[in-house]
Amino acid sequence: MSKSFHRLRFAILILLALVAPVAVRAELITDTAILPMGLPNAANAPGTKALQTATAAIQRRDVEAARTALSALATSPDLVHPEILLADLLIAQGFAADGRATLERLSRTEVNRQDLYLMFCGIAVREGRWFDGWNLANIGERANPPANWSDAFATQVSRRIRQLKATCCEGRGDFQGALTIYSALERDDRTSSELMAGLARSHFHLGNLKESVNYFKNLHTILPTAAPPYLMIAQLYEQTGDMVKSEAAYRQALKDADRDDAPAIRLSLARWMLANNRPAEVNTLLANEIADSPDNERERQFLLALAARMEGRIDDARKSLTALHQKNPTVFAIGNHLALVLVQSEDETLRARALQLAEGNVRNNNQAAEAWATLGWVQFQLGDRAAAENSLGNATQSGQLSRDMVYYLAKIKEVAGDKTTAATLIEAFEKANGPNYFTLPKTK
Repeated sequence: MSKSFHRLRFAILILLALVAPVAVRAELITDTAILPMGLPNAANAPGTKALQTATAAIQRRDVEAARTALSALATSPDLVHPEILLADLLIAQGFAADGRATLERLSRTEVNRQDLYLMFCGIAVREGRWFDGWNLANIGERANPPANWSDAFATQVSRRIRQLKATCCEGRGDFQGALTIYSALERDDRTSSELMAGLARSHFHLGNLKESVNYFKNLHTILPTAAPPYLMIAQLYEQTGDMVKSEAAYRQALKDADRDDAPAIRLSLARWMLANNRPAEVNTLLANEIADSPDNERERQFLLALAARMEGRIDDARKSLTALHQKNPTVFAIGNHLALVLVQSEDETLRARALQLAEGNVRNNNQAAEAWATLGWVQFQLGDRAAAENSLGNATQSGQLSRDMVYYLAKIKEVAGDKTTAATLIEAFEKANGPNYFTLPKTK
């Protein structure tokens, strides 16, 4: 969520920051949320001013001033509790621990408020704690609405809790449970993009492909910016590991695409091909420039550079990535791959530049495992094994190793003389899914 006041005010007032579900199965959940009744629409409305004052106070880390500003909304009809708004603001501004502590304090005295369970359930959903979220939703459904809420607003809150409960069912793999909830909610609302997406996903996982496609079509009608139906289906098949059906769905999406959708679908299919180590097909698929969309054209050039790297055409990859980086110096992925390409050069100037890029990426993204992994590989390639091991140690702290990281660790173990571990890691690398930039046959 943007930290600008305009975006933040909208997000807070519709409870988007914490109650909108996060992605389940490849970011196919659309974000909608409750619209509290009686919102201040005028720029000088009391609620707007209170939120603006509170936002500014939190930005200067004056929580008590923010709390005082929001307390003016305590008796406003059809709004959540001021402490929940405060917690929402704190989390949105990066003070998650303070936000959660605020909610915990409120729970001591307001243990049976629906909006409190709604917010705690939303946090659980965002963190992927599906069973916790499901339990919180169950309790929230039985909680009492505050006295100042209208029946209409209380109904909206109740529906939102049930939507989150359905999301938790999806996260737990209970797609029949999710479908039951979504179907009940649909009877009163056939215009919700979130419900259409939930119904489509649930039907897909229950094997009802025709129904899934139809609901994704409904979603696209309601929300024209949503991905086309078969593109959604392709991504869902990819999530389940059925690559044959995934590719068929991508091809169907491309066949059905109109002029506006076709470039984005080609790019999606190209990303899929790279993930499945088919770079030659990427070169054919993306041969034509996308003249009417600078963003799509940048993506096309980037994917072609990755295909070149995968095929061992390092000079081509270096030239493309260098040009892209000059125009987009802050895009992490471009700088990351450029560093990995430059360190393969025999030119020491370019190799030194690789280290600069990798170090810069770590400074700007010091929580990103991929940034640390790239720095470690560059350091190793430059002969600094001790620094490389330290950087890769930082990269692996999340406990999740990418395919690239496994390869880096294998090579370090090999140089260290631990042949057994190196062989085990290489075997794991070869069996792993995802793009392989290191051991595919190279194009001459």
